Amino acid sequence: MAYIMSPEQHEPLRAFQKRIYTTLHTMALASKEIRDMRIVQLHPQTNWTNVWHNLHAAWVSEELKAVWYMAVDDIIPTHNWLAQIRLRASNLCNQCGHTDTIQYRLTECTDGAEVWMRTRSQITTILHTDQTNVRSEWTVRPCFRFWPPQHHGAVLWILAHMIYYRLQRQVTSADYADFLQQASWKAYQKARRQDKVGDYLCIL
Repeated sequence: MAYIMSPEQHEPLRAFQKRIYTTLHTMALASKEIRDMRIVQLHPQTNWTNVWHNLHAAWVSEELKAVWYMAVDDIIPTHNWLAQIRLRASNLCNQCGHTDTIQYRLTECTDGAEVWMRTRSQITTILHTDQTNVRSEWTVRPCFRFWPPQHHGAVLWILAHMIYYRLQRQVTSADYADFLQQASWKAYQKARRQDKVGDYLCIL
């Protein structure tokens, strides 16, 4: 409920009506339930606070962050997504016949499996862990947290570059290696590199 004061002595009718409208509009907005994003509703078990923090914190260009955001938010026009909104008859990949989701496109389709295997090996080396602990879901739901911060930053850097490369170019494993080496060389020229990713990109 809200109380609206009576019109003041010299207040024009239009001003009084505007006060009424503003009050009612504010009440209407307050009563509306805030809806979660579609991707959050689809994966409620994911720690989305960590996901958005990681996307924001990744030490990469805004262009790479934007591409990764589109992958996480599942707004890349995959066949599966187009079929769901009835713009395509089939959700299957033209090349391999599997369901064409964004994660499948990134880590399994065509050369994706080889690129992901290389990426996972690099992350495994940085984290000193087993390959089974490095999950392909991190490409679309990066909700992990590692210590020290340079470990964390290097993993985000590698994933962001892999996703950008897979979604922007036709990939071969050799081209991907060259792309990472050039990108890491540029990163090593930047002043804050030691604080952000340490020396971990030298494995590329």
